[in-house]
Amino acid sequence: MPQFLKDNGQFCCWQYELRDGDKTKVPYTPGTTRKANVKNPATFTAFETAASATGYEGIGIRVHGGIVGIDLDHCIVDCKLLPWAQEIVDRFSATYIEVSPSGSGIRIFCLLPDSFIYDTQTYYIKKGDIEVYIPGHTNRFLTVTGNALTEADVAETAEALLWLLDTYMRRPTPPTPAVSVPGESYLSDEAVIEKASAARNGDKFRRLWDGDITGYKSQSEADAALVATLAFWCSGDKAQMDRLFRQSGLMREKWDTLRGADTYGNISIEKAVARMTDYYKPIIPRSAAEDFGVDRLKELDPMDSSKYPWNDIGAGHIFADFYQDRLRYVPERKMWFHYEGGIWQPDTGNLRAMLYCMELADLMYTFALEIRDEDKRKSYMKYASRWQSHSNRVNILKDAQVYHPIPYGSFDADIYIFNCKNGTLHIDTGEFTEHRSADLLTKISPVVYDPTAYSERFATYIDEIMSGDADRAKFLQKILGYGLTGDTRHECMTILYGVTTRNGKGTLCESVLKVLGDYGCASRPETIAMKSYTNGSQPSEDVARLAGVRFVNIPEPGKGMVLDAAKVKAMTGNDTLNARFLHENSFDFQPQFKIYVNTNFLPVINDMTLFSSDRIIIIPFDRHFDEQSRDTTLKRRFAEEGVQSAILNWLLEGYRLLQTEGLFLPKSVKDATDRYQHDSDKMALFFEDNLVADDTAEELTSTVYARYKGWCQENGSYPEGMKNFKQGLQAFAQVVRKRPKHGGEKTTMLIGYRLISEFDTPPLT
Repeated sequence: MPQFLKDNGQFCCWQYELRDGDKTKVPYTPGTTRKANVKNPATFTAFETAASATGYEGIGIRVHGGIVGIDLDHCIVDCKLLPWAQEIVDRFSATYIEVSPSGSGIRIFCLLPDSFIYDTQTYYIKKGDIEVYIPGHTNRFLTVTGNALTEADVAETAEALLWLLDTYMRRPTPPTPAVSVPGESYLSDEAVIEKASAARNGDKFRRLWDGDITGYKSQSEADAALVATLAFWCSGDKAQMDRLFRQSGLMREKWDTLRGADTYGNISIEKAVARMTDYYKPIIPRSAAEDFGVDRLKELDPMDSSKYPWNDIGAGHIFADFYQDRLRYVPERKMWFHYEGGIWQPDTGNLRAMLYCMELADLMYTFALEIRDEDKRKSYMKYASRWQSHSNRVNILKDAQVYHPIPYGSFDADIYIFNCKNGTLHIDTGEFTEHRSADLLTKISPVVYDPTAYSERFATYIDEIMSGDADRAKFLQKILGYGLTGDTRHECMTILYGVTTRNGKGTLCESVLKVLGDYGCASRPETIAMKSYTNGSQPSEDVARLAGVRFVNIPEPGKGMVLDAAKVKAMTGNDTLNARFLHENSFDFQPQFKIYVNTNFLPVINDMTLFSSDRIIIIPFDRHFDEQSRDTTLKRRFAEEGVQSAILNWLLEGYRLLQTEGLFLPKSVKDATDRYQHDSDKMALFFEDNLVADDTAEELTSTVYARYKGWCQENGSYPEGMKNFKQGLQAFAQVVRKRPKHGGEKTTMLIGYRLISEFDTPPLT
């Protein structure tokens, strides 16, 4: 055993005793029966006294002063050190090492550096098979044998000791703070002291600041309390915490003494920050959404007075910029539109705009509170506080209208986008994307787009209502699929016509309307009917609501309804329409809608150019479902989510077929349309019923017109005026101004035809 250890150690004797059935080494004061106590140095003696005492198993040492003992248990097997122990021995080769009494462990004795302070909160005393005996931190003695493993003297091995502690004895890293600490203070040093002193627990802080540790078990405990308080007020700013602690009455040399690889002061600060659950911030706690809002606001740099002056103009500008992707002003509608749920919606009463302005008012104030510079913070807080006034917010909203206004016609401009419940379908490319405010859509379908969806029952239903006519069924699919997009190139109106009731057209239109959602609407027959009186200054809401719509269903117009040909031409063409809602400005829009009329009574058409321009298409529904064949569950079944997805796919396939094959009328559709044209041509029907070709004949047009008026009255038709009647005659025969053969003044004559009299023999049929 090294002489240094004999001369400077404090020794005891020990013997085995049974405690709870286990053999335990119990220390005794040499030469007595009194038990030794590590905490009482008087119970330990010099080496010679302990070594000469008899009746004991061996001697032990109490570490004190700079002596450190390290105990490695269960590390010698078959007279060989285990690898982990060998590595430790190699590190401590410069100091004394001996074998333990059991022969299965070793003891290492070394000296502690003067500046080293053992931190039990950083390092364990005992962990596994390793135990470190540090003066002042252990209540256990260490047995000694003199069975040297190395012949070295007891030496200072600071580097090896620090390696051992960091490698084997370090406690787990303290948990991360319960809050995300900014690490940068909002307050100056003077403000920290002022606010901490004025706080609810300010008396406690002031006593600690003055160096009064009354109520604390030790100065170290008082140090920890002051550092924890500083951590809160400094918002975890470690440099400021260190700077302020050094100004306090608790500052002493220990603050800069080493504890392992770091100083006592730094370790104290790190622990305090790691344990923080809150920190000072000049704002109220806010949600993650508010955090995100403040971060977005910072990106705009609202303090840039060149872009955002600190007045109503600048406030309006920053409001419009901040909400540009979800709030835009529409001048034609005299209102804001806001983006929510995948679509832009009218903000009736500007309620959402005001709500957003209130939200931004709070964010502006929050932003101001986070400004680090106290002078700038106070100035901007004064400006931001003006946002809290209702009258100021009203002015802000008015000024914001001039920034990023959007024409109403900019909405739904992409005619090939179809907005679904689960995303946006680009029909022209087949791409399916997530909802985006930049798409500027005001319409959405409630249908979930599923390209694999298919309904056998719906396919069978189409075959049934088309009476098994495959060509007519395909045409129906194409013409209804045409209604998915804003494509209006074919400039036509489709009439789903069935003479009988319960022929399936109503169920079909209702099911398709459900699929279209906002893209479809039902409109009153008056929308396309001839009116006896019109006033251009009146609002045209029936037309205005069709902006952005693609599928207009007009169900069951009344018997004898007369079509307004000019209006139908305008609504089925590609001409720009003008309309307005009540109490709003008028606006122009490019029609995207197609008109589908389902009826048992064909409307009256007086303008035959509707047929000559191919505006009218008749699809016959000639199947009648009686009580036995009628399926009353179809509307409910076709409204199911999976079937709705299947109907959407059926419509998409119809539009694809329309693009590849074109819009060619099958025989059944052409025949029905031609028959409608024939039955609508009053002049042709009048000619058939009342005139017969005769090369030698001539008739006064006035006489023919009189017969025409009577014929119209008998057939329930409205007669044309004389001028239009004469123009109509010219489409069938020669009309000239001449003297009649029987004499008289010049007048307008119909040449080559004579009126049929009641004595004429009817033509053979």
